[in-house]
Amino acid sequence: MVVLIRPCTVAEVEAAGTLQLLLAEYGAESSMPELGQVSASFETYRAMEAAGALHIIGAFGPELVGLASVLVYGLPHYAGRRVCAMESFFVAPGARRSGAGLKLLRAAEHLARELGAAALMVSAPAAGRLAVVLPRSGYREANRVFIRGLA
Repeated sequence: MVVLIRPCTVAEVEAAGTLQLLLAEYGAESSMPELGQVSASFETYRAMEAAGALHIIGAFGPELVGLASVLVYGLPHYAGRRVCAMESFFVAPGARRSGAGLKLLRAAEHLARELGAAALMVSAPAAGRLAVVLPRSGYREANRVFIRGLA
């Protein structure tokens, strides 16, 4: 499979014929039961995109097979230094051997540099494949995230 990595818009993601399958696969691998089922709020994504706080990179082969959604913001406790964080990072299982994941990661790093970020933070499911791949790709484990449902 030949995969093209390129910036895309929230509207393109919404219109993708593979979106529902990607969301289902993402939910099966990455959801947090404390937050309920994965249910993307495209209204929120569009508002964040319009404000310049969200940037999306898509992996197409030729349909959408993966994406990286990158948030950009300043950290007040680091004098407002700009950072980027992956809000979502996912490649469909059938496209993983294409190199799409590493290409998306490198494209997100490039974007973060262009946005003036000092660092790119990527979270991964604790027992997932991404947690194994990231250290091999130059990332170090900096923090652990813990969750407790409140509802």
